[in-house]
Amino acid sequence: MIDVPTTWDEETDIVVIGYGFAGATAAITACDTGAKVVLLEKAPEAHKGGNSRVSANIVFWPSDVAQGAAYFRALAGPYLDNIPDDMIAVWATEMHANKAWLEGLGMTPVEMPYVEFPQADGAACVRVLKNGDGPIGGERLWRVIEEAVARRPIAISYQTPAFALVKDGADVVGVIAERDGKSVSIRARRAVILTCGGFEANPTMLRTFVDGLPNLYPVGTPYNNGDGIRMASEIGAELWHMNNISGPILAFKAPEIPVAQWLNLPHGRSYLFVAADGTRFTMEGEPCSVGDFHGKVERHGVWQQQTLPTPIHMIFDEPYRLSGHIGKATTDWDVVHGNHYDWSDDNLREIEKGWIEKADTVGELARLIGISPEALERTVSRFNEAAGQGKDHDWGRTPDSLAALVSPPFYAMELTPALVNTQGGPRRDKEARVIGSDGAPIGRLYSAGELGSIYPFLYQGGGNIGECFAFGRIAGMNASKEGSITPAVAEDRVAVPA
Repeated sequence: MIDVPTTWDEETDIVVIGYGFAGATAAITACDTGAKVVLLEKAPEAHKGGNSRVSANIVFWPSDVAQGAAYFRALAGPYLDNIPDDMIAVWATEMHANKAWLEGLGMTPVEMPYVEFPQADGAACVRVLKNGDGPIGGERLWRVIEEAVARRPIAISYQTPAFALVKDGADVVGVIAERDGKSVSIRARRAVILTCGGFEANPTMLRTFVDGLPNLYPVGTPYNNGDGIRMASEIGAELWHMNNISGPILAFKAPEIPVAQWLNLPHGRSYLFVAADGTRFTMEGEPCSVGDFHGKVERHGVWQQQTLPTPIHMIFDEPYRLSGHIGKATTDWDVVHGNHYDWSDDNLREIEKGWIEKADTVGELARLIGISPEALERTVSRFNEAAGQGKDHDWGRTPDSLAALVSPPFYAMELTPALVNTQGGPRRDKEARVIGSDGAPIGRLYSAGELGSIYPFLYQGGGNIGECFAFGRIAGMNASKEGSITPAVAEDRVAVPA
């Protein structure tokens, strides 16, 4: 235990921990009420933005509040038991309010067709917005929010990770952070808002909370190490939705790149995915939209978390290799932050690097990747038969996506499970207050965004970003309404260290 500081190094009204869409929104909202705000960011300035910046930069917007609530309930399915009706109502109302709020900041909303679960109740309300015409990603919405922060007197401290919340009795009254190798105590006269993301870059937490995937890599920020979850847990926060992730998806992990890369599958058709036993296990296609929907799949009429039988290989032939690049993503951490590996259009450089194995026969290829030659030959033969008939009886690929693997040489590229983000963290209520293990709000502690997300099961693309804005505003507004306090001298004041 660390004693609460008798004097503080810095002082402000509100401390926001984490500079992504949620943190920026909370800071903007609080600042606009007249509160003095300090925004702490773990990453250096060049890497600010977290998953928000490197995401597709799209926003799920329910055009109708009642239908939005119905759609949420349908996505939550059997996992609604700890989400009160009033919180769902607030979520739907504030998600609907996002469009006007973003337009007020300078966004030009353009609808794109992206309803992941069209048969679900309320799906008629689903709209997904991007900022202006053009492709998704590319920081196009992030720049609007970044500029809105820059126009306001919000103090931003980069490379300043928070590592402890300071609690005085029932209230959180400040933060202990690290800057330039030194501990810094920052007093929050009104509140602290946690917006520092999930734990997708924390292998230990992933193995603890996500079953069946011993190796799982982020496609987003490598700075999301579960810091907010740890800090909130240490002062008694209740956790929820810890086993729900946006993923796993299938991606490629290069040894020299710290995050996984999206598969940007070309228009070729003669390819398939196989498990260690040489069999297909899913419908192949673009991550998050074909075969899986942000890591969820329908099996036997029931939606469930996709299981990935690692190791997994993508098998293809010469026409597929010639059809275009496999690994040029349009959005992920590597792309945004200037370390983008320039995947060759003909995939030959990747073959030379050893990322892709090559053989003259399917059986020889199987031996190179440690799969039974007979098993892989049977799988390819069955797939080729399906392609000839124009009907995939096993996994339902459409006829126009099928072509037989018949033209040597044949290729194999190992794929890795990856995830967009985690959803779990400290539970919040409709006022964005963090809830303690006793069921009561922890005084003067709020949260927003991916950290303790409301989503317990199925996930609609753009939903986390929408939630960042919705609960970011709620957290910023309610935190700014807290009365300013002066810490009293008390024996039970403690700060819990890392």
